[in-house]
Amino acid sequence: MQLWDFAALTYYRVLDRFSGTLNRLAIDELALRPGEAVLDIGCGTGALLPALAQAVGAQGRVVAMDVSPRMVAVARKRARRWPNVEVRQADACDTDHGAAEFDAAVALGAFSAMPDVPAAVANAADALKPGGRLFVFDVRLAKKTRATRFLRAAYRRVAGFSGADVVVELRRVFERVEPVFRVEGETTAVVVARKVTDTATGSACTPCRPAG
Repeated sequence: MQLWDFAALTYYRVLDRFSGTLNRLAIDELALRPGEAVLDIGCGTGALLPALAQAVGAQGRVVAMDVSPRMVAVARKRARRWPNVEVRQADACDTDHGAAEFDAAVALGAFSAMPDVPAAVANAADALKPGGRLFVFDVRLAKKTRATRFLRAAYRRVAGFSGADVVVELRRVFERVEPVFRVEGETTAVVVARKVTDTATGSACTPCRPAG
């Protein structure tokens, strides 16, 4: 947590300035509509909050969360102008976001830095309504090359990377996980996961929580 508190005061402010393209991609892929509820998992300093608030409108709801107190403090300052935006300090690995409360969710560079990726992904799935969608941009170092071995070691040392493959964990829980781009990057993944609705009953398929 100390790492992310430090980041909130330093390089995250710089990254915010260059996040516009990724933020627009997330909003476009989620196809958010006015009145919807959206969850921002690992929101950092809240760079995405203005776009989320604009997309869902005054009748919508935005809930953002991060484990770092300093990240949350910065994000809360950013969110003051919108009464329907809430920023929580919480650990996505062991937090119940609420059962089927959200139409959509987003996790930008968040899951891979968490100590229990399967639990965080399952919690995200639980929070989505039937037909809900989750946009994920994250590190993926599954291919065994010299470069990825170095990056895995560095990421583990800097951020406590567990080695979990975010896309594999998403596919264990969501029936539909679709890449946004045809060509998959060697070190990153950009996907949209969807909580499937049973057309016969109108209910969502129960997420398959990993054992243990």
